[in-house]
Amino acid sequence: MVGQSERGATLRAMALPSARRPASLSRSAPCRLVVAGALASLVGCGGEDTATNQGFGGTSGAGGTSAGTGGVGASGGLAGSAGTGGSAGAGGLAGAGGVAGAGGVAGVGGASPDDRFARYFHDEIASPITQGVLSRAQAIRAARPGAAEDVFMKVGASGTVSTHFLYCFAGPARPGYRLELAEHTELLPGIEYFRGGNAAGATPFDRATLAAVVGRSASWAITGNPSPLDQEIAAINPRFAFVNYGTNDMGQGATHLSALFPFYDHLATLLDELEEQGIITIVSGLNPRGDSAVAARWVPTYDVVTRGLAEARQLPYLSLYLLVKDLPNQGLISDGIHGNAYSSGGTQPCVFEPPGLQYNYNRRNLASMQALDALRRGVLEGEPALVTPPAGYQGRGTAADPLIIDRLPFTHHGDSRASAESQIDSYPGCNANQDESGPEVVYRLELTETTSLRAVVLDRGDVDIDLHLLSAPSGDACLQRADRAIQVTLGPGSYTWVLDSFVASGVARSGEYLFALLECEPGDPDC
Repeated sequence: MVGQSERGATLRAMALPSARRPASLSRSAPCRLVVAGALASLVGCGGEDTATNQGFGGTSGAGGTSAGTGGVGASGGLAGSAGTGGSAGAGGLAGAGGVAGAGGVAGVGGASPDDRFARYFHDEIASPITQGVLSRAQAIRAARPGAAEDVFMKVGASGTVSTHFLYCFAGPARPGYRLELAEHTELLPGIEYFRGGNAAGATPFDRATLAAVVGRSASWAITGNPSPLDQEIAAINPRFAFVNYGTNDMGQGATHLSALFPFYDHLATLLDELEEQGIITIVSGLNPRGDSAVAARWVPTYDVVTRGLAEARQLPYLSLYLLVKDLPNQGLISDGIHGNAYSSGGTQPCVFEPPGLQYNYNRRNLASMQALDALRRGVLEGEPALVTPPAGYQGRGTAADPLIIDRLPFTHHGDSRASAESQIDSYPGCNANQDESGPEVVYRLELTETTSLRAVVLDRGDVDIDLHLLSAPSGDACLQRADRAIQVTLGPGSYTWVLDSFVASGVARSGEYLFALLECEPGDPDC
């Protein structure tokens, strides 16, 4: 049953609580769902500063204005093929804008203030769908013009396999479900549009996907020839995708920390493969955990890293953790892992009246449909942007002008190859003799109170970026260093974080990385 038939004028947000922010850093706005349609009129991502480790929104696929190159896509410029493009999948090394296979590194600025790189703040349930985000989506779309525009695929594990996820939008194909949109009637045209999609004889909503199996992790989806991902793409030729991993991936290592790095690698590879196929992806993070106190403390870290991956690629992101953590029982069934759904005359996960929105899948379905419809309106229908990008990063990543860590959690996707800074070759303050003479990127953190922190640097392939915590920008002032993670409690003061390129056999292992810094959860013994 549809609550109302007329289309609303704007996309309304669910009223949701604020996320905890540290008193010592800038505070973001309260948790909110920020999704809106937009017209992507610029199709490149580029840059204009060869010394900065920051990206810029380019114009017409040209990838920047002077020294910066880039664009979007696996070769650094799917949409930039008519312009300068990029190089070697790096998306441009000198001030390029985007990520590997997605245009370069994360940053600020650009030819148009509405088309610049959008930061994804970690107290927002859904990332903003801005002009720049839809420019990226348009560029991805250009890689495969022949995809079925009204078809999406689902990639994940049990939370994606569940018939509670999206099936209730299928309409006459699933007569047992009620669709009660309440104040969200603006979604009805999008729901009807995707109901018309042919996903190998089903609607995309109730298609039994080949790319999701209970208990699987991100590595499974991309393994095999053809992989489950490839099989589903071949079967339904989709334009869009929902991707959800994290919970099972947490158990793929000796510890949740050790499992984080292959999870990052596998999910990054999966997202790159979808982009190469011209598939625009909506990424969602993992649910809270009620089955294990240890796992529960690590969920925010996985959420931050997953959001960072989506941010780097400017793909829409939905935090299931923030979406449901304040619901009764965190929106979970008795096993403490899987989401619950509203029941009234049977399970009804598409009831969006207030009673329904006290349940996990009801919130998830609404937020997922809002994101999908925003892409439909902006990418396919050309509606103008309604969301302005937030302020970008401050600083150039040098010792003289470090990138400012202005909030926690903080993520930044960088590329040490783009840095002209190479002042610190070793870190004797940490009794370390490693050769760190490759290029480095410098960050500054100011704390006004004692804070327990987890810092991780995630890279791929032959890239080897090491993490250093300093009391001042000098190797003699090194407090701690690590190959991948530092977990530490720090008192009030000013701290320098240096992400430095390790050198092996005279070759700097410089390249792209994701830097994530967040507060540890209360009671976390690792910090």
